[in-house]
Amino acid sequence: MYNIEFYEDSNDRSELWEFLESLRVKAATNKDARIQYKQISLYIQLLEDNGTRLNENITKHLDDDIWELRPGNNRVLYFYFKNDTFVLLHQFRKKTQKTPKREIERAKAERDDYLARKEAE
Repeated sequence: MYNIEFYEDSNDRSELWEFLESLRVKAATNKDARIQYKQISLYIQLLEDNGTRLNENITKHLDDDIWELRPGNNRVLYFYFKNDTFVLLHQFRKKTQKTPKREIERAKAERDDYLARKEAE
């Protein structure tokens, strides 16, 4: 069993958490939102239960220590921190075959920010 944390920026704001919360609210009246919410939640649960020992259609290594969860056409970028903890960084809708470099760079910047602030604690 692994731990899951949501990355929060310097304003204690988690873009991913807010996205999931908005999907949860929309899910009451919108079938697409309900499907997305359930699928993303399931994939996060699978990561929590199994770590990265999952099929490549569920999770995939991208670059350095950046990985992605792959629910439908959503992507949730994350990295392994320590003490069996995964940090979920941000989400985007994948529209191209290859993961955009800017999304990977953004994930690395978020990871670096997270690590720097953890070190300062």
